[in-house]
Amino acid sequence: MSKVNANKKLELIKAIRMQNQYNRQLFRSREGFLYSDEPEIRRGELYGLETPEKMAVPEQDKESVFGSFRIRFAIAVILLLCFILCDVNQLSYEGENTDTFYGRITRSFELKELFEQMENL
Repeated sequence: MSKVNANKKLELIKAIRMQNQYNRQLFRSREGFLYSDEPEIRRGELYGLETPEKMAVPEQDKESVFGSFRIRFAIAVILLLCFILCDVNQLSYEGENTDTFYGRITRSFELKELFEQMENL
């Protein structure tokens, strides 16, 4: 039997590591099938020939979530300031003032009542 050179050993180690990685990926995907509440996600093929899936939310998605949160928060602050200014200055619009508007917000109503109110407008 001839001696095995370093390149052949490195190829063997690489193949073993790839097989180990593939086995771990299969294990994670099977765990995902069993314990995940999320819809099915397409898993990678043999030996990582396809791009591996990202388990965490990518940075780009995090930025878009926080970006939309900032916009929604700014709109909420602006609406609150408008409500406070209208209340302080006793402004009304078409017979609606802040007291009636606040009453509508805090009153518990059913969806049927909402549709009836919209039909009356």
